[in-house]
Amino acid sequence: MKALWKSGRLLLSKAFITAILISLASHVLVLSMPIIGEKLSPPPREGGLLTVVHLTESIPAPREKDARQDPVAVREQPAPTPEATTETMGREDTVNLRSQDGRYRAYLLKIRKRIERSWQYPPDALQKKEKGTTMAKFSINKNGLLSSQGVVSTSGSQILDEYTLAVIRAAAPYDRLPVDLGLSKLHIVAVFHYRLAE
Repeated sequence: MKALWKSGRLLLSKAFITAILISLASHVLVLSMPIIGEKLSPPPREGGLLTVVHLTESIPAPREKDARQDPVAVREQPAPTPEATTETMGREDTVNLRSQDGRYRAYLLKIRKRIERSWQYPPDALQKKEKGTTMAKFSINKNGLLSSQGVVSTSGSQILDEYTLAVIRAAAPYDRLPVDLGLSKLHIVAVFHYRLAE
């Protein structure tokens, strides 16, 4: 009887250790998923054929439409979720991507790094020697999800404008908005320069 009890206890002990090892392995796998899923792009090239893009901080003064200009239309793409409609009642703010405001600086730096990791000169625009400056505005809700994005001021190149929006979408989802900001949504204005080397 004692031998049977000892063998049963040994089996339970082995099963318990196995369950712990499986649990640890699954936790390690889950915690490493964001790192595994993150796409790393080659760093932007300097010199040679092009000087790759850089971001500046500038919110343009409101201006009247110029009938001679044919800008790319602002494409607002709101997320049709119940959460988005309740969040519009919360507090919102608009900042430049390179704002030095202490409340936003650390958060905006993370956003900029995410965008710059996948930002390159679009090959089609490079081949056609298209250059210009696109000003874009995008909104992040409190959970870090991209709720809208659009072109505020066109570069004059549809390729560059659409690529800018594609990069903003590709970098999402972003980190959650810091709780201490007390915001339900943050609107960010960023200026994307595309310049060819002289």
